[in-house]
Amino acid sequence: MLHTLHITNLALLERVEVRLAEGLTVVSGETGGGKSLLITALELLRGEKCPGSLVRHGADELQVDGEFRLGKGERSRAIAALVKHSCGAIVEDDLLLVTRIVDRQGRTRVRIGGRPATLASLRELGAMLLEIHGQGDSRALMRPETQCETLDAFAGCEAARAEFAQALARARTVRQQLRELADDERQRRQRLEFLRFQHQAMTELRLQEGELAGLEQEHQVLGNLDAMRHRLNEALAVLQDGEDAVADQVGRALRSVQDAAAIDGRLADAAEQLGQVDEMVADVCRKLQSGQARLDLDPARLQEVQERLDEVHAALKRFGPTEADLRQNLARTAAELAAAEAFADTEQLVAALKKASDDAVALGRKLLRLRAKAASPFASAIKTELQDLGMANTEVRIAMVGEFAPERLLDEATAHGPVPVDIEVRINPGEPFRSMRDTASGGELARIVLAVKKTLADQDRVPLLVFDEIDAEIGGRLGLAVGKKLHEVGRHHQVVIVTHLAPVAAFAQHHFLVNKEAFGKVGDQRTRSQVRLLQGAEVEKELAAMTMGDGADAAALQQAARLVEKAKARAATG
Repeated sequence: MLHTLHITNLALLERVEVRLAEGLTVVSGETGGGKSLLITALELLRGEKCPGSLVRHGADELQVDGEFRLGKGERSRAIAALVKHSCGAIVEDDLLLVTRIVDRQGRTRVRIGGRPATLASLRELGAMLLEIHGQGDSRALMRPETQCETLDAFAGCEAARAEFAQALARARTVRQQLRELADDERQRRQRLEFLRFQHQAMTELRLQEGELAGLEQEHQVLGNLDAMRHRLNEALAVLQDGEDAVADQVGRALRSVQDAAAIDGRLADAAEQLGQVDEMVADVCRKLQSGQARLDLDPARLQEVQERLDEVHAALKRFGPTEADLRQNLARTAAELAAAEAFADTEQLVAALKKASDDAVALGRKLLRLRAKAASPFASAIKTELQDLGMANTEVRIAMVGEFAPERLLDEATAHGPVPVDIEVRINPGEPFRSMRDTASGGELARIVLAVKKTLADQDRVPLLVFDEIDAEIGGRLGLAVGKKLHEVGRHHQVVIVTHLAPVAAFAQHHFLVNKEAFGKVGDQRTRSQVRLLQGAEVEKELAAMTMGDGADAAALQQAARLVEKAKARAATG
C-alpha cells in the first residue's frame, strides 16, 4: 500500500504530504482546487509522461516521493525482485521509496529504493504498485482491444495473448520476406553474388595485422641495397675496422683513465662514463653488422615484396583505405552475406512461413479456449455487480466466435487475438443483445465500467486502485450503491477515489479535502492548494457542502449525518 505521498512544486501543490491508510480514501474539493493534481502525482509514480509546464512557477523542478509498504505476499516478493533487478536496490523493512523529479525542460530523473533508475523500470514497477482508472475508461472499454485485455485479465491469460502476438508478428515478417523475395529475385541474386565476390576477395587477401607497414619498410631497404652496404661498410670502417678505429681509440682512452682513477679517486666517475661509451660503441657495431647480414637477400625478394604491396594497395583502394577499414568491411560483408544466405532460396522461406503460421494458429486456438472458458463466468460476475448498481435487469454476454480460418489468420487477426471480443448487453427485458458501445448511456456505461473494475479487482491483488471521478455520470440516486461497491473493493485493496458525489464520499474511511488559498502581500499574492485530512464533524460539513454548496445550513448538516449513518449500515451488510 501507499503509506505517504510527498509532493513538491507540482503546479498549485507547493509542498504537500498526504498520509494514506488501508481501505477507501475519498478526495473532494472545489472544481479547480487541485484534486486532479493528486492523480497526476500518482501518474508520475507510474512512469507516465509529464510536461515541464507542470513545474510550479518560480521553481526549477517538481518532485514526487511515494513511500510504499509492501507486506509479505507473493506480489511483494515479485516487486522486491524487480527492484533489485532494475537498479540493484534492496527493499528493507518492507518499505520502498519511489521518487520522480521533472525539470522545466521536461527532463526526468527516477530513484527507486534510493538508487538511480530508468523511466522504463519505473513504468514496470508502477504497473505492479497501482492502477489508475479515469473518466476515459468508459470510452476505452468500448474499444475491442480493451475488451480483449479485460477478458484476458479476468482469465489470467495475458501471457497467452502476448505469445500469440509474437507468433503472429513472426509469421507476418516471414511472409513479407517471401513476398519481397518473389518480387525481386533477380536483384536479390545479384546482391548475393556481389557479396560473395567481395567476401572472397577480402578473405583471400589474408592481410595480417601490421603487414602493410612491414612490407613498406622492407621495400624501402630492398630498393637501396647498394647504398645501404656502402654506408654500413663506411661506418664500420670508422668505428672498428680502420687503423685508427674509434673503438680502439676509446679502448685506449678508457684504460688510461682507469689507471689515472686508481691514483685519483675523483676520476672514477669519468672512468665509468667512458666505460659506458666503450660499451655503446661496441653495441652500435654489433647492430651495424646485423644490418649488413640482412642485406644478403635473394634478389627475387624485391619483386615478391613489390607484388604483395601492389596487391594490398589495390585491395585497400576498394575496401579501405586503411587496414582497419578493410577488416570492418569484411565483418559487415560477412554478416550481410550470412543473413542473405540464411534464406537463399524460396523453399527455405516457404518452410519457415509454414512453421511460423502453424505456431500462430496453435497459439491462437489456445487463446480462444482460455477466453471461451472464462467468458461466461466473467459475464455472470459483471451481471452480479450491476444488480447492486441499479441495473438488476441487465444481461451481459461475451460475443466471440469459437473458431477461425487458419488460412486467413495472417490477414484478419490482430495482436489482441485471432477474432474480436465484444461485450454485449441487454439493458431492458425483451430487447435484443447489442454491443455495449451502441446501447449504453453515459451513466450506464459508468456503472458497467465500475462493475468490470470490481470484477477484476476480485481477481487481482494490485495494492492500490485509484479512481478519478469515474462516477461523474452517475447521479446521486445511485451514489450509495457505487459507494458500497467501492467500499467492498477496499476490503482487498487500498482504494483512492476523487469524487463529487456525497453518497459515494459517505463510505470513506478516510476523507481528504483539497482547496486553494491565496498568500503573500497584496499585489504580490500567490496561490497554492492544500490537502487536509478531515476529522469528525468536518466530514459531515464537507458532505453537506458537496450536496448544497458552501452555504449548507443545519438541515443539510443533519442530512449529511444521516447519509454517513446510512453508508455505515450498508457497508456493515456487505
